[in-house]
Amino acid sequence: MSAHDRAAAACRHSLHALVKIGDQLTAEQWAAPTDCPGWTVGDVYAHVVSLEQRMADGGEAPDGPPQQLIDSGVARWRGAPRATVLEALHTLLPLRERQLTDDLRAADAPGWWVWANTAVPFAVQLSARAFDLWVHEQDVRRAVRRPGNLGSAGAQVARDLVLQALPRIVVKKAGAVPGAAVRFTTLGELPQDFIVYVDEHGRASVVPSDAHRSTAHATLSWEAYALLAAGRSTRDRQQVWLTGDIGLAERVLDQLNIAP
Repeated sequence: MSAHDRAAAACRHSLHALVKIGDQLTAEQWAAPTDCPGWTVGDVYAHVVSLEQRMADGGEAPDGPPQQLIDSGVARWRGAPRATVLEALHTLLPLRERQLTDDLRAADAPGWWVWANTAVPFAVQLSARAFDLWVHEQDVRRAVRRPGNLGSAGAQVARDLVLQALPRIVVKKAGAVPGAAVRFTTLGELPQDFIVYVDEHGRASVVPSDAHRSTAHATLSWEAYALLAAGRSTRDRQQVWLTGDIGLAERVLDQLNIAP
């Protein structure tokens, strides 16, 4: 399965999960705060509906700043009856399913995504959308105490996007020097064991855990790793086992967030 197909499948899966959960929410749960700063469960659904509508309409770049688009979308639906927001999502679902299944655009065709506010390859746009939907699905699940899908297709897309970002995080943000080898071990739904190695030229890459002797090693649950990568938690709130250059490992963990 191509990256394009995997991302499309992840979007469909998270959309169905959000619809199913939404239909079962009480008014109290709809108003519950989430880990997305300043947003309630209802606000998350408002955001999902507004961006899914934009994607259904073609996903063109906005006229103004991306954050303005996001905020206006939430504001437009905030305060609307729960049933109205969910009805809109139900109406969009079959259209978005058809688009995600039948869209024949090439993976390198241009698309727009809010993270960069610029044209990106369509496959990148779709992967970012899958990440966003899965993260917001998890926001809702934690808020209403309905855990699940931590190993789903969306979770796998999220895992891959973090892996792509880690070399830059380790070198540019955490200041790792040549010869550094930061090992990550995640336990649980999506187990991982790999090293981000910095070569003699200062370039980092992800390699197998036995390729180099680690100079710093962080072991944590997949959920904790995902929470940090989505900006939904901080290092001090998560249990992490560290060995080696603890200072470097801490700096990487502090910079792990890849969400906008």
